[in-house]
Amino acid sequence: MNPKSLQQTAAPSAHRGFTLLETLLVLGLFAMLSVVLVGGSASLLKGTARSDPEDAILTLMQTVRRQAVEQGRILELTPDESDKSDDEITRYTWGDDQEQILPHLDEVKVKLLPPEVVGAILIGGVAQEKPLDKVHFYPDGTCDRVRLDVTRGENRHVIDIDPLTCAPLPAKEIK
Repeated sequence: MNPKSLQQTAAPSAHRGFTLLETLLVLGLFAMLSVVLVGGSASLLKGTARSDPEDAILTLMQTVRRQAVEQGRILELTPDESDKSDDEITRYTWGDDQEQILPHLDEVKVKLLPPEVVGAILIGGVAQEKPLDKVHFYPDGTCDRVRLDVTRGENRHVIDIDPLTCAPLPAKEIK
């Protein structure tokens, strides 16, 4: 073998791949892009959850659930009866005197109801269900069985809340 052929085979392998500077530049761009996307999407989701009473109470339930797990104790989400206007409660308290006021939209009312009673019979009239006084959230991430009653004008639907995840199950239409 002559020395010229060794130089020709070694030269192409030395120029393959990326330099350290190119790799660091790409990693820096990915980091900046991820910070912008994560920060922007968090504020986007936070803004939409607070604009509708239904979304706001579902978000509130997840917040209380998360705090019960983090603090390792049972927390109660309690509707504030003193803030009742037109049979609608918009202020909820939990934990160590924390509170949240739900947004108010005309013709939209939300209530926390007890679990559906199986085998109940209604004889004449319309059943009026009494809202719950409190909902317990446990340190293992579960909560009491509860339903969310949402009324938008003439339309009413009830959302069952999964007691294992405290998240909504598919809604049932009420006629």
